[in-house]
Amino acid sequence: MTILHYTGYDHDRGGIASVIRNLAATDRFHCVLGVNAGCVQQGRPRLETLELPPIEGERIGLLNLWRARAVALAVQAWLKADDTRVFHGHSRAGLLVGLWLHWFGERRVVVSVHCYGRQRWFYRWAARRLAGRLYWLTPAMKRHYGCADQTWAECMPDGLTAPLPVAMRRGPVEGQDLRLGGAGALVRWKRWDLVLEALARLPDGKIRFTHIGEKLATPESHACEQELRVLTEKLGLADRVQWAGWQAGSGGLLQEVDAIVVPSDGEPFSMIALEAMFAGVPVIATRGGGPEDFIVDGENGWLVPAGDAAALAQRFRQCLDPAAWRSLQLRPEHLRKFSLSETLAARWAEIYAAL
Repeated sequence: MTILHYTGYDHDRGGIASVIRNLAATDRFHCVLGVNAGCVQQGRPRLETLELPPIEGERIGLLNLWRARAVALAVQAWLKADDTRVFHGHSRAGLLVGLWLHWFGERRVVVSVHCYGRQRWFYRWAARRLAGRLYWLTPAMKRHYGCADQTWAECMPDGLTAPLPVAMRRGPVEGQDLRLGGAGALVRWKRWDLVLEALARLPDGKIRFTHIGEKLATPESHACEQELRVLTEKLGLADRVQWAGWQAGSGGLLQEVDAIVVPSDGEPFSMIALEAMFAGVPVIATRGGGPEDFIVDGENGWLVPAGDAAALAQRFRQCLDPAAWRSLQLRPEHLRKFSLSETLAARWAEIYAAL
């Protein structure tokens, strides 16, 4: 089978691109990346691309719905050329294109929802229209959208092809600093400011934070980057916080840190949290999002209240104590739920074949 993983982006960076590359790495199906014309790949390995009419990848509205029709017509022609082809929409634009294809009578269509959108009614309506061909990431996402069934049914989490870890990270060696890491776009809802405020409450200087990720091509993201840099200087954290910018992968960061921090307000899933788990690196995440469905508090990481810098600072302080790490344990049966090579790739192959 050939799967068109459609994003409608001008780039191939970010969590969704990582998800698509992970699926491609399973070699169970041939993967093509659907993008806007002019997209330049920066991620590795490179994927075959299909350029389609331009659209805003992360917007739902009447204008984008109309643009999605032109994309759907082009995709329909692509589908009709080979009956082993399947469309898999991943972004907001992917959902709109999937709906048009459904209205055109195409059955080889599946959509993954990766976001916490504001138009909750629209997503519930779309799930009914697509009738079993729309998949949520975790039950937390179904709770966000107010779905009646909030179980793992019709959920397909993101996954990795990495082998299961053999040991958990056990914190810093006595006398060394606690090294924390974070990864993701510089946008306000990611709440990197909470990390800064938490660090400022711990003035002894024994904790360091490194962030990888970049600003998006939006005024809000540009403003967020500037705010974070100003706040870093204002709180006197320039010697403890590093904004490392975009990186091709998270491997280097995960080798360097003792724990990963996910401080978002409603994180849909968090690929960096999953990558950390598969590297044996504990995760400190806020409640109210996807990480709650795969982080077991006190076993493979810790959960703290959302938006609470004081609680985050307390958790950082506790992580300076070696005793805080003793309860951590590997749960291979838990991780297998998120393993593409052992579980998820076979499930996707069944879903695609059934279409």
